[in-house]
Amino acid sequence: MRKCVSTLAVLFLIFGLALQLVPVAASAQPSPAQGAATQSPPVAVKGWRYVPGRSDLHVFRCEQTKCGVGSRMSYRLYAAGKPMTLDQFRGSQEQIVKALEQKTPGLKTTILGIDADKGAGMPRAMKVRRLTVSPAGANEYVVSALLFGSRASASLISSASEEKVSNDNYAQFALAMTTIVQTPASR
Repeated sequence: MRKCVSTLAVLFLIFGLALQLVPVAASAQPSPAQGAATQSPPVAVKGWRYVPGRSDLHVFRCEQTKCGVGSRMSYRLYAAGKPMTLDQFRGSQEQIVKALEQKTPGLKTTILGIDADKGAGMPRAMKVRRLTVSPAGANEYVVSALLFGSRASASLISSASEEKVSNDNYAQFALAMTTIVQTPASR
């Protein structure tokens, strides 16, 4: 668990640096003093157990066979901002692969595909699908995505031992997150 959370922290750190975004305002997210552990997550999906992460990282573990018991999903919300370009996203993904492989000797990470919706306005989504093979030979399929909306932006990471499960889990959370990043704040 500690290694998993550490890897997630590296990924979110790189995403944050690449995006140069700041966390969503305190009205939408807990302040660092409150901590995410004392708050309910802004988005949750049935069948997933919430495990508070560091600061504003929200981590979930699957507890049902349909989402692949042991699969993980995590996200972080950011203030709305200018979406990055597809070229910037590709570059950030190359940096992430290098950082992951440097962090764990023997780890092999392959980018399976990078997708982005058309256009440059908001809402906008970009995602990468990766296969990570541990030094012991275990496969992990990862979908990492950035969602840009008029209200907020979000980074999501789905990981599972099967590619279809990772993609399906990502789709569940992405649908819910799109509502958050696009829905205007209540008055």
